[in-house]
Amino acid sequence: MTDPESRRKPLSVIYGDIGTSPLYVFTGIFPEPPTDSRDVFGALSLIVWSLTIVVLIKYVFIVLRADDYGEGGTFALYSLLSRHSGISVRGNVNSDEDLTTIKHEDSIPIDSEGPNFIKRSIGAQTALLGVVLLGSSLVMSDGLLTPAISVISAVEGMAVIAPNLTPAIVPISCVIIVVLFLLQQFGTGKVGNLFAPIVSLWFIALASIGIWNISQNPDILRAYSPYFAFDYFIRKQDAGFTDLGGVLLAVTGVEALFADLGHFSHTAIRISFPFFVYIPLVLAYTGQAARLVLDPTVISNTFWLTIPSDPGIYWTVFVLAILATIIASQAMISATFSLIYQSMQLDCLPRVKVVHTSEKVEGQIYIPEINYILMVVIVFVCIGFQHSANLTIAYGVAVASVMIITTTLLTIVIRVVWHRPIIISIIFFCIFFTVDASFLGATLRKVVSGGWFTLSVAILLTILMSIWRWGTVRVLEHERSQTPDLNKLFKDEKNRINEKIESNINNASHEIILENNNEIILEGDNENISINTGTHLTRSPGIGLFYSDIGAKIPLSFTQFVKHFPVMPQNVVFINIRTIADPKVGNSDRLRVKKIKNCEGCYQVTARYGYTEQVSQGKEFLLQLVEAIRNIDPTNKTLIHDFNPDNGSIAYVVGQQSLCAKPDTPWWTRILINIYMVIYLNTRKFYSNWDIPVENTIEVGVKISI
Repeated sequence: MTDPESRRKPLSVIYGDIGTSPLYVFTGIFPEPPTDSRDVFGALSLIVWSLTIVVLIKYVFIVLRADDYGEGGTFALYSLLSRHSGISVRGNVNSDEDLTTIKHEDSIPIDSEGPNFIKRSIGAQTALLGVVLLGSSLVMSDGLLTPAISVISAVEGMAVIAPNLTPAIVPISCVIIVVLFLLQQFGTGKVGNLFAPIVSLWFIALASIGIWNISQNPDILRAYSPYFAFDYFIRKQDAGFTDLGGVLLAVTGVEALFADLGHFSHTAIRISFPFFVYIPLVLAYTGQAARLVLDPTVISNTFWLTIPSDPGIYWTVFVLAILATIIASQAMISATFSLIYQSMQLDCLPRVKVVHTSEKVEGQIYIPEINYILMVVIVFVCIGFQHSANLTIAYGVAVASVMIITTTLLTIVIRVVWHRPIIISIIFFCIFFTVDASFLGATLRKVVSGGWFTLSVAILLTILMSIWRWGTVRVLEHERSQTPDLNKLFKDEKNRINEKIESNINNASHEIILENNNEIILEGDNENISINTGTHLTRSPGIGLFYSDIGAKIPLSFTQFVKHFPVMPQNVVFINIRTIADPKVGNSDRLRVKKIKNCEGCYQVTARYGYTEQVSQGKEFLLQLVEAIRNIDPTNKTLIHDFNPDNGSIAYVVGQQSLCAKPDTPWWTRILINIYMVIYLNTRKFYSNWDIPVENTIEVGVKISI
């Protein structure tokens, strides 16, 4: 479990996205100047109550409580539900579940009444995973528009005072975005520390400008009454419902706030948000509405046309806006990195290079390939859409969709994890699903005019993640079905051993025989081995690490290895890397080591990692492993106490399984196999980030027909 102190970053970083919404919300609601002041009153009432109900009540005070030991986002909700339902978060479900569950003092016990509906139903588990993948994909696709709309809407401010600079808006926006992505290699923490104080000044500026605008038309304060929101719908009817798509822009950023929770304390957010963010935002929107009532023409660029005309004030706000939008973009980029990383850990995406940019904060990561893909796509988005008004048309569809997914998942969490009465889950679902569904229904009308972009990206990501998960599970299932259990691997043939030792008392040659049924039977002290082909394999000094994803069973890489190589390491370690339904695992819980009976120097090891941790099999891990083996097997004299990983003979043996279709395989399965293998052949090796020396790595290939 992560120490909250170690996760401290400037809290204002995650408020950047929602804090820059005043730049474009009213422009997104009213494409034309409002002719009736009641429309402005109604729009403001909808904005204020949306901020109150969706952001303040739902997310800040309820959703953030559903953190998974400090981690947030849809994968955190999935982890919570998986752990409390007793199911694996990965495709490598095994029988040795006692090796995969960390017991925390603050854990909420699994329902003692028996398995819940998720545990009982494979269909429910599949649906849950599908919803989570779609929700994560929607958040990531939303990340393609957030930097573009934030930066462009801020840069457009210079064209208000200097119209001749209008052609430079998009090029300048693209430069800012490129610089921001180039800075990512230095770490999200450093980028956040560089710009975070600006966000504080930004919210002060919003509140100050809002109060100044309100003073010119104090009557606008009446709009805080929900009466004006209902009146807006009654008068405008279908058009009023459509305008909800613009109102939604005021709450964008809440999912990024939740996904970025791993860097912060939700208690600090609950304390800071109402005063530091909520009040300045309400004042800013109220001030803009006050000016809209007096002069509807400012709707062409509401934020910048309601700034005091004094050049000193205007350009100061302009600079603050540019820097604040950089922070808004940073929050979305960090959330995307976190979701990509969690997806990889849960076997939902192929491996990419992950760089941990902080020694103190494990969640601060940088993913080079994703960073540059995002940069290129967002630059093209800026060039393609040109204006913030065009982006507001496409923006919000993904946000509304993932809000509904969060509501659905949290409804289940309330019952399954928090063990609240089912009536509470029903009330929560009815209230917030109605609100979220209203927003989604309004934004779906944007699909044809631009919303298709984020939906297409999200659907494509979901399909790719599902195919990768499908292929990975098929590989694991095949290997699990084709290999014997470890407890059957080395049979107890004590009588045969004794007889062999007695008959060869003066002979140092004893054997292990690999029978036709792929079971290895111990005979003697393991100095030599013979297999069914008659080939003799000698035990050589050193350690052989054979990696497996199938728990307490022998990997295919081992059986292939001993059939094709004339040597077997003196110490054989079967390592199963397990990603568990916890974000972090302490060193004391990292390893579970078991000695394989009747075979000297053979061990089964489960190395457990949280879904936010990077698997590391380098020197530190090797030293920890050797020490753990010494503790359970002090008779092993081959692991000397001054063991040095650099000088020791270490072999890392990994399997490389590839899928191929059988002659009678259906056409649609062939398509899935081909797509999976294209991705597989063009992705990094799964062990590329494990910190193991390439020269000591042995790949054993196996073809799997399905």
